[in-house]
Order: sequence, then C-alpha cells, then structure tokens
Amino acid sequence: MLRTTAEFTRTSGPIAAHVATGILTDSAVRELDAAYPGADRFEKVVFSSPVKRFRLGSLRLSRDGERLPAAERLPAVWSRLLDGLDGPEFTARLEEVTGLALAGLPRDTGLFTHAEGEFISLHHDEPEKALTAVLYFNRDWPADGGGHFEVRASHNPTTAPVRSLPPAAGTAVAFDSSVWHATSTVTTGRTLRAAVLEFWRDRPQR
Repeated sequence: MLRTTAEFTRTSGPIAAHVATGILTDSAVRELDAAYPGADRFEKVVFSSPVKRFRLGSLRLSRDGERLPAAERLPAVWSRLLDGLDGPEFTARLEEVTGLALAGLPRDTGLFTHAEGEFISLHHDEPEKALTAVLYFNRDWPADGGGHFEVRASHNPTTAPVRSLPPAAGTAVAFDSSVWHATSTVTTGRTLRAAVLEFWRDRPQR
C-alpha cells in the first residue's frame, strides 16, 4: 500500500524536514478516507505548557509493531496500512532518507485529527524522540483551510515558515527532534486526518 520508493525532498536550512508526495496511491487514499474512524473513536487531547500547546484527537493503534485493541476494531484496510508503516521496508526507507538508525527503536503508531480551531503551536520535540513521520489522508483540502505543517528556522513565531505544507492526501513528512515545527489552526469546517509514526530513543512513560 505504501509507495516506499517515493522520492523525499529536504527542506532548506541546517535543520530540515523530509517531504514526499504520492506515497499512497489514489485508490489507497480513497479507501482509507472512506474507512477513517469516526470522531467518537478518538480521545480529545488538549495540552498547554510554556513551550508547547495543542488541541487534537488521538487514536493509538500499535506499539512496537504490536496492534492495540483499537486497531483490531478497524476495517482491514487499516491493517494493511499498519503493516506498511510498521514494516521493515518503510523503516529502512526512512533510515536512508534521514541518515538515522531506526531499526529496533521503540515506536508508536496511530491516527490523529484536527477539527476546526485545532492546531499545534511552534515547538521542537523532546530529545528522547528520534524521528516523527506524518502521513496525510485529506483529499481536495481547501487552500485556505489551514492545517498546514510549518517548518521553521527557529523558535521565533514572527518569521515566515521555511516551508508550509498543506495536509494533502498522500503527503508524508519526516523530521527529527531538532526541527522547529507547527501545525497552523484548521479554519475549514472539515476535519484534518493523518497518521503518525514516532520512533523513540527513550520512550516516555504515558
């Protein structure tokens, strides 16, 4: 299902993210979009600290490649996607793209949503996280709908993003914990849909 041979491009600057488009076929996107879990399946998470704020819906599906109960209740298409995201071929591709050693690291895989008004503030991740990969499922996302993944050169929120990526279906972005990033506020009536794969050097207790 995943096109692991899709080309990744690196954003500019010494600290950068890696972006691929077309990592899912159009037919796979349609199938996943049609079977995306309803809002009632997601835990609503609201977090605020001096360094990070966010509002989103979260549904955890696997840990270290082992399916969690929520994954077993989803249609079979999600099992195929998890096979790809958690599989050695995709891990090897991310290693090739980023230069990081990821095989054997603890990992968490899940889905998340941003409803209208939800966002992730500018921040970089904790050093215990080795890499995050986000995969979007949003077909025909409006240009003015918000929800853009923003790569920043620093913690200064007044500077323009190095790159602002709309959450278009089949787009993937991979970045390590040093990358300053944010998700702009969703301004459309639609809900942003995505998957996230996190690799940990030392997984926090949660």
